Amino acid sequence: MFPADIIVRTIRLVLEGAISLRAASRTCNIIDQCDGGLGLDAPCETTIQNHILRLGLYLIERTDQRRDDWVWLLDHTINAGSTKCLIVLGIALENYRKLSGPMSHHDLVVIAVMPVETSNGEVVCGQLEQLADQFGSPVATLSDRGSDLKKGVELFQQEHPEVASYYDIVHLVSRVIKSIFESDSRWDLYRKACCRCANFLRQSSLAHLKPPCPRTKARYMNYDREVRWAIRALSVLERVRSGQINDRQQARLPSKLVEQRLGWLDEYRERASVWLEVIWAGQAINQLVRQSGYTATTANEIRRLGEAVDYEESKSLVRQVADEVAPLCRSLSGDDAMPGSTEVLESLIGKGKRLLHHSGNSVTRQILSLAAATTQITTDLVKEALSTCRMKHLRQWARDNLRSGIHVARREDLTAATEEENLRKRMAPTTPNV
Repeated sequence: MFPADIIVRTIRLVLEGAISLRAASRTCNIIDQCDGGLGLDAPCETTIQNHILRLGLYLIERTDQRRDDWVWLLDHTINAGSTKCLIVLGIALENYRKLSGPMSHHDLVVIAVMPVETSNGEVVCGQLEQLADQFGSPVATLSDRGSDLKKGVELFQQEHPEVASYYDIVHLVSRVIKSIFESDSRWDLYRKACCRCANFLRQSSLAHLKPPCPRTKARYMNYDREVRWAIRALSVLERVRSGQINDRQQARLPSKLVEQRLGWLDEYRERASVWLEVIWAGQAINQLVRQSGYTATTANEIRRLGEAVDYEESKSLVRQVADEVAPLCRSLSGDDAMPGSTEVLESLIGKGKRLLHHSGNSVTRQILSLAAATTQITTDLVKEALSTCRMKHLRQWARDNLRSGIHVARREDLTAATEEENLRKRMAPTTPNV
């Protein structure tokens, strides 16, 4: 058994220092040597992993977190494979209203990490009912309103009509921006032109000016990268044409080549300005709600942002978002505020994907590390968790909640074929006679 301070150190190195399990073990050896020690054995990577998972399991199964003022942040994570995992973070409304800025990981408590093979509205509703029995019914939920989450929350509200449902502002804004951009025929032509441009620039001296690649998942939430490139590339084009570049730039930006590869942007100059204003209006709305949450005045504050924009597309964005936000805030009064962004949850899921990477991106018991990633790692907490949650509890949780990961199935199914084995034997080097 290792001392509690060593265990705390290795857990923090992995969760907060973002280093691998094996590196955390070696780092502890180095630290011991630097402190005058002999660099004796630290926990190995498997032991560190088990400590983290036992801590995570302890946190989601504790029974001392029952409250009547929870706000739950909901999202699903799914990697390779069919397992879909519901992640629920909670923050007490009392604590939320004391914050002076956006929520951070340590402001929240992991309420649930619930893997399932099939997820729909009925399944989500059942999961929420289970959590309500353990932690108390929440006063509100906040999600991106994916189809199963939206249906599940609506079913849950039928039994708990006092529970409010809020829409993550980033997904709301992005959905409206998507509709605006997709109704603009020039946008699709621009993106295709960017792909052609990238192919020309990739292996040229202008490779540093290559347009960003469109992202395949939720690409409408990443339009800002593509729009900013257009505006900046147009600026480069103008400065090269007018000669407003220094000697180093003149050497790497030959005017003829720049004109040949970026001149096509002239036909998108006006639309790029429109798109940029739409993007900035959306970011201003996100920042407003991210900072202050939903309040009684949020819809009016969003509408006032419309006074600072020039193009009809931006005004339409502001109007549509304000109209959808207004019903969400109708029940709020005075200084009441509710969380409006699930970005902190998505950030946590991103951290979890890093920790899951070594398992082939399938959902394994390593998903429990998400629960440990939100808490302040203290010696007392680690002692309590490891004395309460044993390895047998961890194995039982995995049996009850998970199927074998992709890496296990791959090892069992993609075995060497007979033809491969025969070739290996035939081509093996002959052992020389001694």
